[in-house]
Amino acid sequence: MKSATRLFRIPPFLAALLCSFVGNAAEVKIEPVAGQPFLTVTSDLGSDFSGLTWLNGDNYIAISDKVRGIFPLKLHVDHTTGQVSDGAFGPKIPIETQFGDFEGVASAAGRFFISAEKGNAIFSVNRDGGDLRLVKLPPIFSKARPNKSLESLTFGAGSLWTANEEALECDGPISGESQGTLVRIQKFDSASRPVAQFAYKTERCGWRVQGAGTGVSDLLALPNGTVLALERVITHLGLVVKIFQIDFSGASDTSKLPSLADESKFVPTTKTLLFTQATLTANFEGITLGPELEGGWRSLILVADSGGAPTHLFMGLRIKLGGK
Repeated sequence: MKSATRLFRIPPFLAALLCSFVGNAAEVKIEPVAGQPFLTVTSDLGSDFSGLTWLNGDNYIAISDKVRGIFPLKLHVDHTTGQVSDGAFGPKIPIETQFGDFEGVASAAGRFFISAEKGNAIFSVNRDGGDLRLVKLPPIFSKARPNKSLESLTFGAGSLWTANEEALECDGPISGESQGTLVRIQKFDSASRPVAQFAYKTERCGWRVQGAGTGVSDLLALPNGTVLALERVITHLGLVVKIFQIDFSGASDTSKLPSLADESKFVPTTKTLLFTQATLTANFEGITLGPELEGGWRSLILVADSGGAPTHLFMGLRIKLGGK
């Protein structure tokens, strides 16, 4: 999704009022970081960052839906409190490809995996941005609606995951006031081979802005095998971030279904809300785990699409995984 408006920095007191910690669901817990305002990083090296993944220490990479390249990023996280205090982008690592509108990014096996809406593809490159290799997608994803295709990408517990932002043309309506939209969550094994696919329904949409509505902005696969969905929900009062834990137990494998329009033919995944926060015009599109924190917590960081502006907004949270 492209941002409809430019970002602005929400004051700490307002962020605290808007933030709602929902609680424990199954074995995953997410909570805001005490005293953490939204972090603004100013840089003209790139804009419209839509995907983010942690590498190690203070090192991350971001990708842009406007520029064909990988952007090194340093974010300093306090390992005691989880506060994200400062950040800086490095020069772009260019990628030579016909694909564009990069949306999701993951790191695995020494390579960077990227999902692209322009060209509707997933590919991997080496750390220098070269040696491009395509990931074979199930043909059903060729039916994606324009600018509503492969918005998410994540790797964890030996699996690569992606999902389309809103329903494929064959799968039913896009999100509206009376219903969410059905998307396909695709699982690949560690060799990037498709192994399973599941239906997931988003929240409803209060209203649509320049063709954009509520959809899956990103996925996050956790080390314990749990998968989270980041939804950008559009309400009459602005944008809202919602993070859900997905439950695949009992859900149908939809790999062989040519359509999801008849919901009597499959069982969708279920989901549990872990966190929600109103963000007004800030369009958070990327999510990643960060370093370990004290007390068995991990850092959890979101990035917002800047809408062409040189100011880039990050949200710092804390997450506790099952077994910790």
